[in-house]
Amino acid sequence: MEIQQRAAIYIRTSSETQGEGVSPIEQENDCQLLAKENGLIVVHVYRDIEKYRVKNKLVEPSGLRSDRPGLLVMLQDASRRDFDVIIAWREDRLYRGLRAMLMVLESIQRYKITVMLAKETFDPKIAPIRAWIAQMELESMRERMTMGVIARLKAGKANTGQDRYGYTRIGENIHIIEEEAKWVRQIFAWYTQKIPLMQIRKRLIDTNAPQKACNIPRRVQWSRSSIQAILGSAEEYAYGLKTYSRAGQTFHIPVTPIIDMPTYELFVKMREENKTYSKHRKKNDYLLSGHLKCACNLTWRARTTTHRRSRKGEWVERKTPISTYFCPQPHKELRPPDCPKSMNAKDAESQVWEKLYKFVINPDFLLAQAKELVHQLQQNYEFLQHIQKELLKALDEQSQKRQQVITDARKTRRDDDAFAELMRELYGEEERLKSRLATIEQELKAYTEMDWETKVNDYVKNLQASIEELNNANSKSPDEQHRIFLLKKQLVDELLAEATIDSERHIKVAFRAKINDFAVSKEILKFPNRGEIVTWL
Repeated sequence: MEIQQRAAIYIRTSSETQGEGVSPIEQENDCQLLAKENGLIVVHVYRDIEKYRVKNKLVEPSGLRSDRPGLLVMLQDASRRDFDVIIAWREDRLYRGLRAMLMVLESIQRYKITVMLAKETFDPKIAPIRAWIAQMELESMRERMTMGVIARLKAGKANTGQDRYGYTRIGENIHIIEEEAKWVRQIFAWYTQKIPLMQIRKRLIDTNAPQKACNIPRRVQWSRSSIQAILGSAEEYAYGLKTYSRAGQTFHIPVTPIIDMPTYELFVKMREENKTYSKHRKKNDYLLSGHLKCACNLTWRARTTTHRRSRKGEWVERKTPISTYFCPQPHKELRPPDCPKSMNAKDAESQVWEKLYKFVINPDFLLAQAKELVHQLQQNYEFLQHIQKELLKALDEQSQKRQQVITDARKTRRDDDAFAELMRELYGEEERLKSRLATIEQELKAYTEMDWETKVNDYVKNLQASIEELNNANSKSPDEQHRIFLLKKQLVDELLAEATIDSERHIKVAFRAKINDFAVSKEILKFPNRGEIVTWL
């Protein structure tokens, strides 16, 4: 029986390839056609077609980058042997730099994966040379562009880029847009009159103040960040400067100022007075940090406020600090009506801990589902045995086919080159089957050597003992309190799958019990929720 090979398609586009005019859809269509022509079954399509965030910065999925999300997931799945062939439109879709090339080549060599290209022929022997040439071309192009930009900036000429609100670039000069400039002055006037930021936003929206044109549709009008960007550019608006940074150098292009110096100096003074100093905020232990969400689908943040402003504008220490979880969505129009905005931290943590305790201590929740988990693992074991038999049968057929080819070659005196090529293909297929069989047998060995039922029950008992001890723990020592918190936090992070808060500040919680210490890997087969129990309370 011939086992159909599995293929993964990889698609990449970025600004560096705009000149090719090849869309992701066209790339995928060509790759799908290649898979069909070669009798491959496509099990997944990996895509790097949008900007992604690296250290709070959006970057293009360039072929030089080795941290592309789609590429990394594909290589991780390759290590699990989820597919046998990688199909790409061209080689430069996979990589254009040496580091990315090394990652791809290492994976295809280690896991015996074939690479097929829709528009080229892949040769792993010359791949490093082609990757090196592509990288040199891109770096040379980038260097020439940077040198041209620096030359223009040194000559006092404006460069491309986003125009600051109030200005527009025409050719090599920057001019004022008077309609926008008057709103810049108005924003600074409101700020120096101590108008709150969100009130400034409301006034801008109510008066239909124009915003800078944008390629991406705005989700909100006059967002906080847009206003903060204008206020943060006060120095440029006052001194008449447009600042550019290139290759570690800073350039200032003179422009016409928009705000006067008295306004700027008053702004700077008030900005300093309005700072919320870190000494007025206290870092606290938050049990639900990183877990709590509302209808906005945003992860709530936490803060502990130790000071407040008096009527005279002075900071006064509170008798009792206030710890709060709050929704980070600043814009009312994006906040659903069932978002409660904030909640007292102690109340939220008390709710969740009480439900977590019930989840762990009640055997109906864990032990009953543990039995179901053991049953599921037994089914997985039987299925693995079935796959093992199929692979052994395929290996036997492959061996017979190889012997037949040798016999036919002796009788017909087949051409040596053709015979050698056919034997390489047969041996390659045999090696792939053996590799998959070895992984299956390793999984089966893990099953047979482990007493699953005992392990699951022991896991449940250990959880119950731990939470019982923590639930009864009580200490006035700050160090001991912090130690207890860390243990509780460890349990919450391990068991809490999801926590959502409604408009009445009731928290619905999904708990999970991960049996990670003795759950087998998922290298061959995708078993949903294997080794994981999920329960809602």
